[in-house]
Amino acid sequence: MIIRMKKQFVIFAVILFVIFLLRLPSLYEPFWYGDEGIFAAVGRNLNHGGVLYQTAWDNKPPMIYLTYAAIFKFFGVSMFWLRLATVIVVLSTATVIYEIAQATLGIKRALVATFIFGFLTSLRLVEGNLALTEIFMILPICLAMLVAIKRLPAGRQGNFDLVSLFGAGFLFAIASLYKQVGALEAAALGVFLFLISKNFAEFFKKGLVLTIGFVIPYAATVSYFASKNLVSDYIFAAYTYYRIYLGESPKYALLINVLKFLPIIAAIFYGFYKTTGAHPRGAQSHSLTHPGGEVKSLRLDVFHLFLLWTAFSFLGSYFSGRTYGHYLIQAIVPVSLLAASVNIPQGLRKIQIVFALFFFVPLIFLTKLLFTDFLSGGPINQITYFQNFVAFASGRKSLDTYNDYFDQNVNSVMGLTDFLRLKGAFGKSIYIWGNYPWLYAITDAKNPSRYVTSFHVFGVPSGQNEVATNLQNNPPDYIIKPPSSIGYFPELEKLITTNYTLVAKIENSQVFVRQGQ
Repeated sequence: MIIRMKKQFVIFAVILFVIFLLRLPSLYEPFWYGDEGIFAAVGRNLNHGGVLYQTAWDNKPPMIYLTYAAIFKFFGVSMFWLRLATVIVVLSTATVIYEIAQATLGIKRALVATFIFGFLTSLRLVEGNLALTEIFMILPICLAMLVAIKRLPAGRQGNFDLVSLFGAGFLFAIASLYKQVGALEAAALGVFLFLISKNFAEFFKKGLVLTIGFVIPYAATVSYFASKNLVSDYIFAAYTYYRIYLGESPKYALLINVLKFLPIIAAIFYGFYKTTGAHPRGAQSHSLTHPGGEVKSLRLDVFHLFLLWTAFSFLGSYFSGRTYGHYLIQAIVPVSLLAASVNIPQGLRKIQIVFALFFFVPLIFLTKLLFTDFLSGGPINQITYFQNFVAFASGRKSLDTYNDYFDQNVNSVMGLTDFLRLKGAFGKSIYIWGNYPWLYAITDAKNPSRYVTSFHVFGVPSGQNEVATNLQNNPPDYIIKPPSSIGYFPELEKLITTNYTLVAKIENSQVFVRQGQ
């Protein structure tokens, strides 16, 4: 027994080490990805006493900015430490997945689930190398499921205790405060509670406790922003603005919107069938009572929760009209558990075949349709990613060439950084009309406007007027115009012409200094 346990822990440690090796190149990436740069700029602003959505703005819930701010507070603005924190989060999530699978599937399947999760989430195929909301979101989601599942006897029967459900709700809320669709997994657990409850009164009590746990973090969040008179700004930035994404669905939008709900519907109806339908003789069941008093045969175990979790998480991945690879990270967790828990049956019943068609076919079709660009070039992309790292680490590739692999704007940002350092401009007021948000964080710049990218200025109603007023009232020391700016900003051009002088052109970016400096 002791030898078996030691073998188990050795294999688990090897899996974690493999995950670390897969993510090792990400520690040495340059400052390149735009969303990370926005989170960094906002987080740096918070560390200087700024107020979220008031002095620094982005269209996400608050947790990602607080996370970046905390990392930078302790370790400075560093890609290495940012990504190392991401590695720690992924390894922690892998450990939680192992605990979930061990409690419900056994040790061997737990190891399989852990490896599938770690391998898939570490691939550039799904942009798993980046420190984005999805990576940080899945840890509290997994913890929520673990808290709920861990108290189930043998991981099978439906006696979730109230304390566990309260904790799960709280953690689901934290996840959704990273990204809005993190709330969908709470819905998966809620549906499962409904399916396994003895009666409506039991479901209502346990569902209410889950809901109360979920509401508390939101009540605290709203209370904070209410104290700053920023509730409407918070709601617009974190939720209302999201409708822009919803309006960008590709062609076949109606078909997509139907198919992305089909797996959820299939899982719910299959759950009703298993709790009320006829079953083969000798099959294990648990007797429960309907609200009307009749007896039903409970045939649901945690595997069905994994089905619901998978269906709702894929809905989160498909929810937006945009299709970025990192959206799939949300679904990788339940897919890993589902894949590890599947048994190959000797024969399939008609109901199982019908369920599989309505559950798995839409998921495969939509993933292929919506994420085809990532999936088609994924293996080649992953190989060249590792080749780029090895070539740079071995000295066969220059820093500039290494940076260009990620984004040709990287060297522009670094060139501007060097220029501002030589001018002693770190910590001064700088406005960037373009998409170089990393520059705010790297140079510790003070942003005179709460918008750190030009596309937000055009995406927010009255954004241009607001920025024009900000720049007139608090003219920055420097204005930088990269070639990547979104649209023409006449008020900015007028301000530059009147009060600024062109002093440098760095990698096609114009640098203007305020007259009299």
